[in-house]
Amino acid sequence: MIETLADKVNRLLEDELADKNTIRKIQPDIYKMITSHIKSIRPEISDKDKNLVSALSWAERQILHDVASRLIQLRISKFMRDPESDTTNLTLEERYIVEPLLQSKKRQSRIEQAILNGQISQLEQASNSVKQKFVIARFLQPYASITGTDLAAYGPFEPEDVAILPIENAKHLAKIGIIAQNWVEPME
Repeated sequence: MIETLADKVNRLLEDELADKNTIRKIQPDIYKMITSHIKSIRPEISDKDKNLVSALSWAERQILHDVASRLIQLRISKFMRDPESDTTNLTLEERYIVEPLLQSKKRQSRIEQAILNGQISQLEQASNSVKQKFVIARFLQPYASITGTDLAAYGPFEPEDVAILPIENAKHLAKIGIIAQNWVEPME
């Protein structure tokens, strides 16, 4: 009997569920395999079978997505129970997910220590780092000059202009459709 990708991913999920505390080592490119397979699923073009094949293709895609999502959630939740644990059994995609969570815990600890030690300057530094975040933004339509939250002047802008803006200004401009949402990326 040939094991399908859906069977394989379901087995990975069952194995992960059976081992309550340990993150099992899995194939490092499993999510890429799933994504590639989902991309390759194309309904046949026959008018006669079009609806049935489309429905089956959609169902297979949905099953693979749901099982993969559940696998990710389970593995991340295991990691979050013990964030000091080793990340070697996590896939690169899972590490991408937990990295900001670990950074968040470190930041929380720094703030708590600053409060405990009466270090107002540490709190001000943390506050300023949030206020001074910038993003790369691509303009979709013309826009007049603006004064940024950092009180600097920006613009004027033409369609397809790319600029570095304070994040709060960029969020507003993305919300009203002036800049491309997918281009609002934090500067490191």
